[in-house]
Amino acid sequence: MAEAYGLNVKFLHYFLMLLLTLVTVSALQTVGIILVVAMLITPAATAYLLTNKLSKMIVLASTFGAVSAIIGLYFSYIFNLASGAAMVLVATIIFFIAFLFAPKQGLLFSKKREVIE
Repeated sequence: MAEAYGLNVKFLHYFLMLLLTLVTVSALQTVGIILVVAMLITPAATAYLLTNKLSKMIVLASTFGAVSAIIGLYFSYIFNLASGAAMVLVATIIFFIAFLFAPKQGLLFSKKREVIE
């Protein structure tokens, strides 16, 4: 699709790989590889449940990631928990809320559609 818009696909690919590498390496010392992977995947999966448009998905994923980090750090400070684990826990809670209540793919709405049909 990027190629159809006339964008340099090769440059975008390597630029995104560079950004991903920088984020992973910089966060590795702080929270560990498993938590870094969880914080990369969970907000994106949450955004995917809520929209099909890439631009909205990017904004939602980054918002969910930032909110998870801020709330997780707050809970980490208040309850004396590990910061990385608290951030991932908040991101997972947000994912499960979206998983239950997403308008098109949510678990509760799909059950409701099955009952109606």
